[in-house]
Amino acid sequence: MKTCFFYRVDRVDKEGGMKISVLVPVYKKPKFFADIARKVLSSSFEDKEIIAVIDGEMTPEIKEAIEPFGNKIRVIYPNEHLGKAGALNKAVEFLSTDALLFLDNDVLLPDDPLFLTNVANEVQTYDIVEIPKEVIVESFISAMISYEYLVFAMAGFSLAKISKRSPALIGSAFAVKKELFDKLSGFRRVVHEDGDFGARAFRLHARYSYNPKLKVKTTMPNTLSDWCKQRKRWALINVLWLRDHFLNVLSGVFKYPSLILSFTILIFPFVSFFLFYIIMQRLHLTPILPFVFMVSQIFHLPTGVFLLLSHFHLILQGVGSILQGLLFSSAICFGFSRVLKFRFNFFEYIFFYFIYSPIWFIATLVMWILLLLKKVPNLDWKV
Repeated sequence: MKTCFFYRVDRVDKEGGMKISVLVPVYKKPKFFADIARKVLSSSFEDKEIIAVIDGEMTPEIKEAIEPFGNKIRVIYPNEHLGKAGALNKAVEFLSTDALLFLDNDVLLPDDPLFLTNVANEVQTYDIVEIPKEVIVESFISAMISYEYLVFAMAGFSLAKISKRSPALIGSAFAVKKELFDKLSGFRRVVHEDGDFGARAFRLHARYSYNPKLKVKTTMPNTLSDWCKQRKRWALINVLWLRDHFLNVLSGVFKYPSLILSFTILIFPFVSFFLFYIIMQRLHLTPILPFVFMVSQIFHLPTGVFLLLSHFHLILQGVGSILQGLLFSSAICFGFSRVLKFRFNFFEYIFFYFIYSPIWFIATLVMWILLLLKKVPNLDWKV
């Protein structure tokens, strides 16, 4: 039987200061590394360091990106492809610091000299600080993904406000106390290293922050082929997270009443959603069902079934009900987009609402089936 420890780190003494180590994994292409390094180095926060973690070959492009910074940055170069989790774990072994800020090299930091200071302030209070991420829209496909990230942000923001705990995180930009990172023995070498890390931190009751003022931007696929590659990995991540952490996370969730409803839905998915569906019908609130199931789909696959059913039900009820559902959903998402300062386009959202979300459900369903058949597709991802 695994023992569950309660983790706690007291606030860092502000007078004593805090050191933040910024780690940027770089694989094959430097992408925004030079921009990240420039902004970190120009930050008004004093006790900081930036580390380029080269995973694999030192390509001419990478060398060209890091050379201008000379000895202002640290470069950790194992000279082998360890995978993201392995490379970052290896890099952290060399560090003496209070907090770790992990930034993927496709993340674009804001032009704010106080960014690191604001991150440090959050880390003084919380154990894990997830940095909000908004998608840089360069195509119709990345526009659709931007609404996924808006829904992710809505969930993270709500969990942080209500319970200050989260059983998962998106690891492309987040900060964590070094002591907690060591307690968890770093990242596990799995495909879903970030979600896995978040779930294990949740078991230790790590305090979680999601501050919209820290928002960064990130790139996403712009072609159908790149989108399919990403979906293959993301769908597998969803499946593996549920397989590996459902029971462990469930064992600690009842400490936080704000999360009990979500996990009741996870325990009895089809029963609970069917009852919810009946209740909404009796209350004549069926137009809101697609929105509820669309958001819930992020956390649990079976809600995708009810998303399709609720769309079909509204079609049978007529155009009026369909429009009511769309208006309710778009109003909620638009409201959150104003609070979180995310972009929102109503016409794009119509396509996301009716077409994209069901397609994403089907992609996840296919991955579930492949996993059950033990025919998981090959991923271009080192673990």
